[in-house]
Amino acid sequence: INAMVALYRPGPMENIPHYISRKHGKEPITYLDPRMKAILDRSYGVITYQDDVLLIAINLAKYSWLEADKLRKAMGKKIPKIMAEQEEKFISGCIDGGMTSTKALELWKLIEPFAAYGFNKAHAASYGRVAYQTAYMKANFPALYMTAVLTAEAGDVEKISEIITECKRMNILVLPPDVNESFSDFTVVRKNGELDRIRFGLYTIKNLGSDISDAVIAERERGGRFTSFANFLERITHRNLNKKSLEALIRSGALDAFGERGAMLGNMEEALAYHKNISTGNKNQTSLFGQMPEQSAIMGFRMKEAPPATVDEKLVWEKELLGLYVSGHPLEKYRERFAKQNTDIKKIKAQLREGMMAVVAGIIEEAKEVVTKKGDRMAFMKVADFTDTIEVVIFPKLFVDHKNLLTADKCVAIKGKISERNGEKSLVAEGIKEL
Repeated sequence: INAMVALYRPGPMENIPHYISRKHGKEPITYLDPRMKAILDRSYGVITYQDDVLLIAINLAKYSWLEADKLRKAMGKKIPKIMAEQEEKFISGCIDGGMTSTKALELWKLIEPFAAYGFNKAHAASYGRVAYQTAYMKANFPALYMTAVLTAEAGDVEKISEIITECKRMNILVLPPDVNESFSDFTVVRKNGELDRIRFGLYTIKNLGSDISDAVIAERERGGRFTSFANFLERITHRNLNKKSLEALIRSGALDAFGERGAMLGNMEEALAYHKNISTGNKNQTSLFGQMPEQSAIMGFRMKEAPPATVDEKLVWEKELLGLYVSGHPLEKYRERFAKQNTDIKKIKAQLREGMMAVVAGIIEEAKEVVTKKGDRMAFMKVADFTDTIEVVIFPKLFVDHKNLLTADKCVAIKGKISERNGEKSLVAEGIKEL
C-alpha cells in the first residue's frame, strides 16, 4: 500500500508497470549500480520514495545530508539555473565515485522527473496506514463505516450521491429520514434478523431547522416512539413546527410511517390548526380534557381524503429537500431500455473522442440559460444517468425548438457530437426528445 501511494504520482507513475512485473517475477530485478541494491532492494530495484533519491545522492554522488536536501528543494522548485548546477554536481560526484559518465547521466535522467513529485517514506506510510485502517473498517463494519463517511461528507451532494451508489453496490440500504429512527446525522439502523440499514439524519433535511430536529429527537427519547401523525403533532410543541418545517418533514419522507405523503399534505391546514390547539392547551391547561393523556382520541383529529402523491412527485421532493433521490430514481422505469442501448454516459466519456456522434439518455439535473453576444438564448445542462454525468450544450436554434424540455428533472434522450476541452468531455446537442 505504501508503494502504491508513493508511485501513483505524475513522475513515478511510469515505474508502476515495472514495479508490478518485478514483484511477480515477470521482469528481472536490476540495478544501474550495485551500490543501489542496499537502497532499492525492498522496492525491486525501482526508485519509489523521495528517500531513495536522497540516499542515491549521498552514497553514489558523495553529497552530504545538507547538500542532498538542497538537491531535493532544487528539484521541487525546478529553477533552470539551479537545476543545471545540481546536474553538474551530481554527475561529477557519481563519476568521482567510480561510475561511468554515461551511467551517471542515465541515473540523473532517472531521478530528475521523479523527485519533484515523490513522497517520502514517512508520508507514504502515514497514508498507507490510514488506507489499511479504513479498508479494514469497510470490510468488517461496512454499515458503520459508510455511515461515518456519509456524515463526514454531509453537505457535498455529489460526494453523498457517490457514497450512496457505493452503498447500493455493497447491498446496504440507505433510507429517507424518519422521525422514529433518525438522529441529527446519518445513523445505522439495526433490527433483529435484518441487514443493517442507514437512515438520513434530520439535519440533512432542507427547510427543517436544527431546533425542530433536536426537539423531535429529545421528545422521542423522553416519551418513546411516535405512534401516529396526531401523536407527533401533540408531542412536538416547539413554536417552529410551522407549515414550512412540517412540509419538509412530510415531503422528505420523515413521516411516511404515519401516512401517505400526498394525504398528509392535503390535510396541512387541519394538522397545523390541531397542533396549535394542542400547544395552546398544553400551555394554558384550560382545555376540558387537558389532563387526559390521549388528547387525539378525545379531540378526534381525523384526516380527510386527499389525492396521493405520485412517484415522480415524491422523487422531486426528495431531490429538493435531501439533495438527491433516495426512495427511487426517475430513470428506474427506463433501466431496461438503457441496458439494451449503448447510452451509458460513463462508457461514452471513456470511449468516444472529439467529433464522434453519441446518444445519451438521462435526467436533466441542471439547466442554465445564457444569452449570446447576438442576443440569442442557449443553455448549458448537466445530464445524469445511472453511471455518470455529462455537460450538454444547447445552441440557440435547438433551444428555441425545445425550450419546454430544457428544465431540471426532465428525462430526455439527446443526440450530438462529443467535444473535449481541458480534458473534460461534453456533448454538443443536435437533437433532443423527452423519454
